[in-house]
Amino acid sequence: MFKNKHFNAILTKFLLIITIFGLIMPVMGNITTLTAVIAAMVLTLAAYFIADLIVLPQYGNRLAVLSDVVITVVVAWEVVRSVEKVYLPVPGLIIIAVLVGLGEWYYHVRYLARLIYKGKIKP
Repeated sequence: MFKNKHFNAILTKFLLIITIFGLIMPVMGNITTLTAVIAAMVLTLAAYFIADLIVLPQYGNRLAVLSDVVITVVVAWEVVRSVEKVYLPVPGLIIIAVLVGLGEWYYHVRYLARLIYKGKIKP
């Protein structure tokens, strides 16, 4: 696709997150699609720079996925609260956190390990 490997990684991560947010947020929390897109953009950048570039190479996949889930919960909760002035229901937040955690595990093992880190990440 593009030659910049970090751009490809961020784009792939965004597509994963926007799919989950776009499907779950409007159904579970009656949140607008625009808010889901804003939350997905904020989460993509925050989680990529913190979890994927800092935590993953130093501490491994388990801690990186855990940090992705924590960042997901905080960003989803705060963006929805700030933009919509309502709270995302806890069941919706749990579903989002589980789906993002599973997606991030796959993203780290199958995508980042090959593209960015060339197999040099801890399990």
